[in-house]
Amino acid sequence: MRQRASHISIINTTFTAATGLLLYVLYAGEILGERAAYTGLTLLLLTYLGIEVAKVRRVHPVRWAINPVVLGSFVTFAMGYGLTNALFFIPAEQLDLVGIFPEVTPAMVKLMGLVLVAALAMWGGYWSPFAAKLTSPTVVARTQTRFLPNVRLRTLTIPILLLISAGSRLLQVKLGVFGYSSTYEQLIELRSVTQYLSIGASLGKLALVLAACRYFAANHKKSASKWFFFALGLEVLWGFLSGFKSVVVMPFIIAAICQYLMTGKMSKQWFMFFIAGLVAAYAVIEPFRAARNEDTGFRSTSLFAIGSTMWEALAKPPEAADDSPSLIVAVASRSNLSYIGSFGVDFADAGMHGAPGDPDFLGNLLLAPAHAWIPRFLWDSKPLGTLGLWYNQTVLGLSHFSSTAMGPITYLYFAGGVVAIIIGFWLIGAMQRILFFSLQPWNSLSGTVVFFGILQTITIIDSAFNGVLVSLLRDLPLMIILCFLIFARARSGSFRYVAPSSVLR
Repeated sequence: MRQRASHISIINTTFTAATGLLLYVLYAGEILGERAAYTGLTLLLLTYLGIEVAKVRRVHPVRWAINPVVLGSFVTFAMGYGLTNALFFIPAEQLDLVGIFPEVTPAMVKLMGLVLVAALAMWGGYWSPFAAKLTSPTVVARTQTRFLPNVRLRTLTIPILLLISAGSRLLQVKLGVFGYSSTYEQLIELRSVTQYLSIGASLGKLALVLAACRYFAANHKKSASKWFFFALGLEVLWGFLSGFKSVVVMPFIIAAICQYLMTGKMSKQWFMFFIAGLVAAYAVIEPFRAARNEDTGFRSTSLFAIGSTMWEALAKPPEAADDSPSLIVAVASRSNLSYIGSFGVDFADAGMHGAPGDPDFLGNLLLAPAHAWIPRFLWDSKPLGTLGLWYNQTVLGLSHFSSTAMGPITYLYFAGGVVAIIIGFWLIGAMQRILFFSLQPWNSLSGTVVFFGILQTITIIDSAFNGVLVSLLRDLPLMIILCFLIFARARSGSFRYVAPSSVLR
């Protein structure tokens, strides 16, 4: 079975690479036009991802749907560079409404070729002998015994985490660095503390994870239901107040994943809640953002002012306008990276990068360990998270004060071309397999905690690729330390596989 699967993988990889190369050669020889080459590379990417995901389902069936390589293939590749490419086949009038030029450019074709290389590298890392060796039963047992206590959740852990999260968020509001209401000036001035406040605020999601695991466990107590729905509602509320749509729907995604981890099943109701939450987020947050930007006297340091502005914007009758894109087009345009990322490819190929003040892409990758652990108050010149602002103003040439995501492939192309893309995504693929099978979140509650702590980092590959490395190097040790604080460990320290439900009763 394994030998057959290995042969299928080799054939799939070889065929995909050869077909992609052929398409690009035909395009370079002007036999295929931009639109035909772009379409062919997109369909080839989606086909390749589909075959690899089917292989994971067959070879690694345990909770395969939330395997990071599967989620990464869907979120980063299929959504960012695949399905949303259908935008360029809809009427040009709709694209004009979201500020996208309705033509496929040579840079977009080149970027899709680089995306295919990145996908091949990621899956190559996942199936590599290196990753397989580090996920052998012996290595996994040793890892769990040493780093993952998993006996009993300490009393009052969930309410304490919720209190710390609420306190951190209220302090963010007080300092003017909370969500969309924050100001650039305050973020710069308080850059030495915002990172730690963000970590404290994220403990609310951890509390939701623990509450959800207890709720979905067999024979759960009544208190488990109360804490779960309380934490869920609280996180959704904070999501609306943050002004970020992704934060609104994230609690429903967490609940769905926890149910799948605990039971092996995922209720359709969470998908419905996700859709409803997304629609509600657009209905509430878009008017709030407009009102916040128009109000020169907006008070970003008052939770009451934030809530009042949101309520007033929602209560205000919508302006009758025929120039609003449909929700599907709006979501797809924000998710698509093949269009916006292509400007960076053009910029790099033109040799325009390297001016004073431009980001040091390769240097930031190499210094990721230092960025992860040296505090800003000890390193005043430590790079700020202004990459999106630089891209928006320098590469896109826009004057407004906003951040634009270039996509991880474009970042690595700036850092070192095709070589950097291959190395970067090979490492991501290997880490996805190593972390998933070492943590075994379906079989270990402490593994679940650590898994959720790094899941977003290794599935939604950030445009600032150095941030992925920083998060892994910093968050992974912090989550392991946290596990020793919130779990009571067995005296013997020996590892044993325990059904999640027995841990949570």
